Amino acid sequence: MNSPGLQDNHLLNVRSLAIKIAHRKKEFTAVHGVSFSVKKGESLCLVGESGCGKSLTALAIMGLLPDPPIKISRGKILFKEQNLLNLSQEEMRHVRGSQIGMVFQEPMTSLNPVFTVGYQIEEALAAHISMSKRERKKAVLDIMAQVGLPRPSDLYNSYPHELSGGLRQRVMIAMALVCGPSLLIADEPTTALDVTIQAQILNLLQTLQEQKGLGLLLITHNLGVVAQIAHRVLIMYAGRIVEDAPVNELFEQPLHPYTIGLMESVPYGADRRKKRLNSIPGNVPALDAVPPGCAFQDRCPKVMEICKKVVPELKKVRNGRLAACHLYTASE
Repeated sequence: MNSPGLQDNHLLNVRSLAIKIAHRKKEFTAVHGVSFSVKKGESLCLVGESGCGKSLTALAIMGLLPDPPIKISRGKILFKEQNLLNLSQEEMRHVRGSQIGMVFQEPMTSLNPVFTVGYQIEEALAAHISMSKRERKKAVLDIMAQVGLPRPSDLYNSYPHELSGGLRQRVMIAMALVCGPSLLIADEPTTALDVTIQAQILNLLQTLQEQKGLGLLLITHNLGVVAQIAHRVLIMYAGRIVEDAPVNELFEQPLHPYTIGLMESVPYGADRRKKRLNSIPGNVPALDAVPPGCAFQDRCPKVMEICKKVVPELKKVRNGRLAACHLYTASE
Protein backbone atom coordinates (compact mmCIF):
# COMPACT_ATOMS: atom_id res chain seq x y z
CA MET A 1 0.00 0.00 0.00
CA ASN A 2 1.32 3.42 -0.87
CA SER A 3 1.13 6.26 1.61
CA PRO A 4 -1.68 8.67 0.63
CA GLY A 5 0.13 11.98 0.67
CA LEU A 6 0.78 12.19 4.38
CA GLN A 7 1.03 15.55 6.04
CA ASP A 8 4.27 16.61 7.67
CA ASN A 9 2.76 17.07 11.12
CA HIS A 10 3.11 14.23 13.59
CA LEU A 11 0.24 13.12 15.79
CA LEU A 12 2.52 10.96 17.90
CA ASN A 13 6.25 11.27 18.40
CA VAL A 14 7.93 8.76 20.70
CA ARG A 15 11.49 9.74 21.55
CA SER A 16 14.10 7.48 23.19
CA LEU A 17 11.50 5.60 25.23
CA ALA A 18 12.98 3.20 27.79
CA ILE A 19 10.91 0.99 30.08
CA LYS A 20 12.20 -0.89 33.11
CA ILE A 21 10.70 -3.81 35.02
CA ALA A 22 11.41 -4.68 38.65
CA HIS A 23 11.31 -8.43 39.26
CA ARG A 24 12.58 -10.49 42.20
CA LYS A 25 14.62 -7.64 43.66
CA LYS A 26 16.24 -7.01 40.27
CA GLU A 27 15.54 -4.35 37.67
CA PHE A 28 16.06 -4.78 33.96
CA THR A 29 15.32 -2.77 30.83
CA ALA A 30 12.52 -4.19 28.68
CA VAL A 31 12.35 -1.43 26.05
CA HIS A 32 15.60 0.27 25.01
CA GLY A 33 15.40 3.83 23.70
CA VAL A 34 12.65 3.29 21.13
CA SER A 35 11.85 6.21 18.81
CA PHE A 36 9.18 6.50 16.12
CA SER A 37 6.36 8.76 14.94
CA VAL A 38 2.86 8.42 13.53
CA LYS A 39 1.44 11.04 11.17
CA LYS A 40 -2.17 11.95 10.52
CA GLY A 41 -3.60 9.46 8.04
CA GLU A 42 -0.65 7.06 8.43
CA SER A 43 -0.81 3.36 9.28
CA LEU A 44 2.31 2.28 11.17
CA CYS A 45 2.77 -1.40 12.04
CA LEU A 46 4.95 -2.46 14.96
CA VAL A 47 6.02 -6.04 14.29
CA GLY A 48 7.83 -8.68 16.30
CA GLU A 49 7.54 -11.96 18.13
CA SER A 50 5.81 -12.23 21.51
CA GLY A 51 7.90 -10.81 24.33
CA CYS A 52 9.76 -8.20 22.29
CA GLY A 53 8.16 -5.18 24.02
CA LYS A 54 5.45 -4.20 21.52
CA SER A 55 2.54 -4.19 23.98
CA LEU A 56 4.62 -2.50 26.69
CA THR A 57 5.28 0.33 24.24
CA ALA A 58 1.55 0.68 23.51
CA LEU A 59 0.61 0.65 27.19
CA ALA A 60 3.25 3.30 27.87
CA ILE A 61 1.70 5.57 25.25
CA MET A 62 -1.72 5.10 26.84
CA GLY A 63 -0.42 5.67 30.37
CA LEU A 64 -1.52 2.18 31.42
CA LEU A 65 1.74 0.63 32.63
CA PRO A 66 1.31 -0.89 36.11
CA ASP A 67 3.80 1.21 38.10
CA PRO A 68 5.19 -0.55 40.10
CA PRO A 69 6.66 -2.92 38.90
CA ILE A 70 6.90 -1.41 35.38
CA LYS A 71 7.99 2.17 34.81
CA ILE A 72 9.23 4.52 32.11
CA SER A 73 12.85 5.32 32.94
CA ARG A 74 13.50 7.91 30.23
CA GLY A 75 12.21 9.41 27.01
CA LYS A 76 9.27 11.46 25.80
CA ILE A 77 5.86 10.60 24.37
CA LEU A 78 4.66 13.64 22.44
CA PHE A 79 1.05 13.68 21.29
CA LYS A 80 0.27 16.78 19.23
CA GLU A 81 3.52 18.21 20.70
CA GLN A 82 2.32 17.68 24.31
CA ASN A 83 4.45 15.35 26.43
CA LEU A 84 2.01 12.80 27.83
CA LEU A 85 4.50 11.84 30.54
CA ASN A 86 4.03 15.27 32.14
CA LEU A 87 0.25 14.83 32.54
CA SER A 88 -1.45 13.89 35.78
CA GLN A 89 -3.53 10.71 35.93
CA GLU A 90 -6.70 12.78 35.66
CA GLU A 91 -5.39 14.67 32.61
CA MET A 92 -4.32 11.40 31.00
CA ARG A 93 -7.82 9.95 31.51
CA HIS A 94 -9.18 12.80 29.40
CA VAL A 95 -6.68 12.04 26.62
CA ARG A 96 -7.52 8.31 26.60
CA GLY A 97 -10.66 7.69 24.63
CA SER A 98 -11.30 11.26 23.57
CA GLN A 99 -8.03 11.83 21.66
CA ILE A 100 -6.33 8.40 21.61
CA GLY A 101 -8.39 5.24 21.28
CA MET A 102 -7.15 1.71 21.89
CA VAL A 103 -8.38 -1.70 20.73
CA PHE A 104 -7.10 -4.62 22.77
CA GLN A 105 -6.35 -8.18 21.70
CA GLU A 106 -9.08 -10.07 23.56
CA PRO A 107 -12.43 -8.26 23.85
CA MET A 108 -13.86 -10.65 26.45
CA THR A 109 -11.26 -9.47 28.97
CA SER A 110 -11.90 -5.81 28.09
CA LEU A 111 -15.70 -5.80 28.03
CA ASN A 112 -17.63 -5.98 31.31
CA PRO A 113 -19.86 -9.09 31.21
CA VAL A 114 -22.58 -7.58 33.43
CA PHE A 115 -23.32 -4.52 31.28
CA THR A 116 -24.86 -4.34 27.81
CA VAL A 117 -22.60 -3.38 24.92
CA GLY A 118 -24.67 -0.25 24.28
CA TYR A 119 -24.19 0.89 27.86
CA GLN A 120 -20.43 0.32 27.68
CA ILE A 121 -20.00 2.27 24.43
CA GLU A 122 -22.22 5.04 25.82
CA GLU A 123 -20.21 5.11 29.05
CA ALA A 124 -17.05 5.90 27.06
CA LEU A 125 -18.89 8.77 25.37
CA ALA A 126 -20.36 10.12 28.63
CA ALA A 127 -16.90 10.25 30.22
CA HIS A 128 -15.58 12.74 27.67
CA ILE A 129 -18.39 14.64 25.91
CA SER A 130 -21.31 16.57 27.39
CA MET A 131 -24.48 15.37 25.63
CA SER A 132 -28.05 14.55 26.52
CA LYS A 133 -29.05 10.92 27.02
CA ARG A 134 -30.89 10.92 23.69
CA GLU A 135 -27.90 12.43 21.85
CA ARG A 136 -25.56 9.87 23.38
CA LYS A 137 -27.72 6.94 22.36
CA LYS A 138 -27.98 8.26 18.80
CA ALA A 139 -24.19 8.70 18.64
CA VAL A 140 -23.71 5.15 19.95
CA LEU A 141 -26.10 3.67 17.39
CA ASP A 142 -24.36 5.65 14.66
CA ILE A 143 -20.89 4.36 15.57
CA MET A 144 -22.24 0.81 15.92
CA ALA A 145 -23.54 1.05 12.37
CA GLN A 146 -20.25 2.53 11.13
CA VAL A 147 -18.23 -0.41 12.49
CA GLY A 148 -20.56 -2.88 10.81
CA LEU A 149 -22.55 -4.15 13.78
CA PRO A 150 -25.84 -5.54 12.39
CA ARG A 151 -29.15 -4.32 13.84
CA PRO A 152 -27.57 -1.74 16.20
CA SER A 153 -30.87 -1.10 18.01
CA ASP A 154 -31.11 -4.79 18.94
CA LEU A 155 -27.45 -5.28 19.79
CA TYR A 156 -27.48 -2.15 21.95
CA ASN A 157 -29.21 -4.19 24.66
CA SER A 158 -27.12 -7.34 24.18
CA TYR A 159 -24.46 -8.60 26.60
CA PRO A 160 -20.91 -9.46 25.48
CA HIS A 161 -21.39 -13.22 25.92
CA GLU A 162 -24.28 -13.11 23.45
CA LEU A 163 -22.00 -11.89 20.64
CA SER A 164 -19.48 -13.74 18.50
CA GLY A 165 -15.77 -12.92 18.74
CA GLY A 166 -15.91 -10.82 15.58
CA LEU A 167 -18.88 -8.79 16.83
CA ARG A 168 -17.24 -8.25 20.21
CA GLN A 169 -14.15 -6.92 18.47
CA ARG A 170 -16.36 -4.51 16.49
CA VAL A 171 -17.83 -3.34 19.79
CA MET A 172 -14.29 -2.66 21.04
CA ILE A 173 -13.56 -0.65 17.90
CA ALA A 174 -16.80 1.30 18.40
CA MET A 175 -15.78 2.09 22.00
CA ALA A 176 -12.37 3.27 20.82
CA LEU A 177 -13.80 5.54 18.11
CA VAL A 178 -17.05 6.86 19.60
CA CYS A 179 -15.41 10.04 20.93
CA GLY A 180 -13.68 10.81 17.63
CA PRO A 181 -9.99 10.32 18.54
CA SER A 182 -7.29 11.30 16.05
CA LEU A 183 -5.02 8.35 16.92
CA LEU A 184 -6.01 4.69 17.21
CA ILE A 185 -3.75 2.05 18.76
CA ALA A 186 -4.72 -1.55 17.97
CA ASP A 187 -2.83 -4.27 19.85
CA GLU A 188 -3.11 -7.61 17.99
CA PRO A 189 -6.79 -6.90 17.24
CA THR A 190 -7.34 -10.02 15.09
CA THR A 191 -5.26 -12.70 16.84
CA ALA A 192 -8.18 -14.45 18.56
CA LEU A 193 -10.37 -14.47 15.42
CA ASP A 194 -10.66 -16.93 12.54
CA VAL A 195 -9.17 -16.00 9.17
CA THR A 196 -12.39 -14.78 7.56
CA ILE A 197 -13.29 -12.54 10.50
CA GLN A 198 -9.68 -11.31 10.67
CA ALA A 199 -9.97 -10.05 7.10
CA GLN A 200 -13.27 -8.30 7.88
CA ILE A 201 -11.83 -6.54 10.93
CA LEU A 202 -8.73 -5.43 9.01
CA ASN A 203 -10.84 -4.11 6.15
CA LEU A 204 -12.96 -2.25 8.69
CA LEU A 205 -9.93 -0.67 10.39
CA GLN A 206 -8.48 0.34 7.04
CA THR A 207 -11.76 1.87 5.84
CA LEU A 208 -12.37 3.78 9.08
CA GLN A 209 -8.77 4.98 9.18
CA GLU A 210 -9.00 6.34 5.64
CA GLN A 211 -12.46 7.87 6.08
CA LYS A 212 -11.64 9.60 9.35
CA GLY A 213 -7.99 10.45 8.61
CA LEU A 214 -6.86 8.60 11.71
CA GLY A 215 -3.29 7.91 12.64
CA LEU A 216 -3.12 4.15 13.23
CA LEU A 217 -0.52 2.28 15.27
CA LEU A 218 -1.13 -1.42 14.70
CA ILE A 219 0.78 -3.96 16.78
CA THR A 220 1.04 -7.41 15.26
CA HIS A 221 3.29 -10.41 14.60
CA ASN A 222 1.42 -11.28 11.39
CA LEU A 223 3.17 -10.16 8.21
CA GLY A 224 0.01 -10.79 6.19
CA VAL A 225 -1.70 -8.11 8.28
CA VAL A 226 1.26 -5.79 7.68
CA ALA A 227 1.10 -6.23 3.91
CA GLN A 228 -2.60 -5.39 3.89
CA ILE A 229 -2.76 -2.32 6.08
CA ALA A 230 0.65 -0.69 6.70
CA HIS A 231 2.22 2.37 5.14
CA ARG A 232 5.36 1.99 7.24
CA VAL A 233 6.76 -0.85 9.35
CA LEU A 234 8.89 -1.04 12.47
CA ILE A 235 10.53 -4.39 13.24
CA MET A 236 11.13 -4.88 16.97
CA TYR A 237 13.35 -7.45 18.63
CA ALA A 238 14.18 -7.85 22.34
CA GLY A 239 13.02 -4.34 23.19
CA ARG A 240 14.75 -2.52 20.31
CA ILE A 241 13.72 -1.30 16.87
CA VAL A 242 15.97 -3.18 14.42
CA GLU A 243 14.46 -1.97 11.13
CA ASP A 244 12.23 0.91 9.98
CA ALA A 245 11.02 1.04 6.38
CA PRO A 246 8.10 1.81 4.05
CA VAL A 247 6.06 -1.37 3.65
CA ASN A 248 6.79 -1.92 -0.05
CA GLU A 249 10.55 -1.53 0.43
CA LEU A 250 10.52 -3.83 3.44
CA PHE A 251 8.86 -6.67 1.53
CA GLU A 252 10.98 -6.14 -1.58
CA GLN A 253 14.31 -5.95 0.23
CA PRO A 254 14.41 -6.65 3.98
CA LEU A 255 17.77 -5.61 5.44
CA HIS A 256 18.09 -6.90 9.00
CA PRO A 257 18.74 -10.67 9.35
CA TYR A 258 15.78 -10.90 11.75
CA THR A 259 13.47 -9.27 9.20
CA ILE A 260 14.79 -11.61 6.51
CA GLY A 261 14.07 -14.56 8.80
CA LEU A 262 10.53 -13.36 9.38
CA MET A 263 9.96 -13.02 5.63
CA GLU A 264 11.29 -16.52 4.99
CA SER A 265 8.85 -17.96 7.52
CA VAL A 266 5.84 -16.67 5.53
CA PRO A 267 4.22 -19.47 3.44
CA TYR A 268 3.77 -17.35 0.30
CA GLY A 269 6.22 -15.33 -1.73
CA ALA A 270 5.59 -11.93 -3.32
CA ASP A 271 4.06 -13.69 -6.34
CA ARG A 272 1.60 -15.51 -4.00
CA ARG A 273 3.05 -18.93 -4.84
CA LYS A 274 3.70 -21.34 -2.01
CA LYS A 275 7.34 -21.61 -1.05
CA ARG A 276 9.55 -23.65 1.22
CA LEU A 277 9.33 -22.43 4.81
CA ASN A 278 12.40 -21.62 6.86
CA SER A 279 12.17 -21.05 10.59
CA ILE A 280 14.37 -18.86 12.76
CA PRO A 281 16.26 -21.15 15.15
CA GLY A 282 15.98 -20.61 18.89
CA ASN A 283 13.78 -18.17 20.76
CA VAL A 284 13.66 -14.51 21.67
CA PRO A 285 15.83 -14.08 24.79
CA ALA A 286 14.03 -13.31 28.02
CA LEU A 287 14.04 -9.57 28.61
CA ASP A 288 16.09 -10.06 31.79
CA ALA A 289 18.63 -12.30 30.01
CA VAL A 290 19.53 -10.41 26.82
CA PRO A 291 23.18 -11.10 25.90
CA PRO A 292 25.72 -8.28 25.54
CA GLY A 293 26.03 -6.93 22.03
CA CYS A 294 23.30 -7.72 19.51
CA ALA A 295 20.34 -9.52 21.06
CA PHE A 296 19.83 -11.52 17.84
CA GLN A 297 23.38 -12.93 17.78
CA ASP A 298 22.49 -16.49 18.88
CA ARG A 299 19.91 -16.85 16.11
CA CYS A 300 21.63 -14.93 13.32
CA PRO A 301 23.20 -16.80 10.35
CA LYS A 302 25.51 -13.84 9.66
CA VAL A 303 26.80 -13.24 13.19
CA MET A 304 30.26 -11.65 13.49
CA GLU A 305 32.60 -11.17 16.43
CA ILE A 306 31.57 -7.53 16.85
CA CYS A 307 27.94 -8.63 17.25
CA LYS A 308 28.84 -10.32 20.54
CA LYS A 309 30.30 -7.15 22.04
CA VAL A 310 28.68 -4.04 20.61
CA VAL A 311 24.96 -3.22 20.43
CA PRO A 312 24.27 -2.03 16.85
CA GLU A 313 22.64 1.39 16.61
CA LEU A 314 19.59 2.07 14.46
CA LYS A 315 21.04 4.15 11.61
CA LYS A 316 20.47 5.17 8.00
CA VAL A 317 22.10 2.54 5.83
CA ARG A 318 20.56 2.47 2.31
CA ASN A 319 18.46 5.12 0.59
CA GLY A 320 17.32 6.51 3.92
CA ARG A 321 16.37 3.06 5.21
CA LEU A 322 17.00 2.46 8.92
CA ALA A 323 18.52 -0.75 10.27
CA ALA A 324 20.38 -1.75 13.43
CA CYS A 325 22.97 -4.23 12.16
CA HIS A 326 26.76 -4.38 11.96
CA LEU A 327 26.48 -5.71 8.40
CA TYR A 328 25.81 -2.17 7.23
CA THR A 329 27.76 1.06 7.54
CA ALA A 330 25.97 4.32 8.17
CA SER A 331 25.15 6.44 5.12
CA GLU A 332 24.84 10.19 4.99
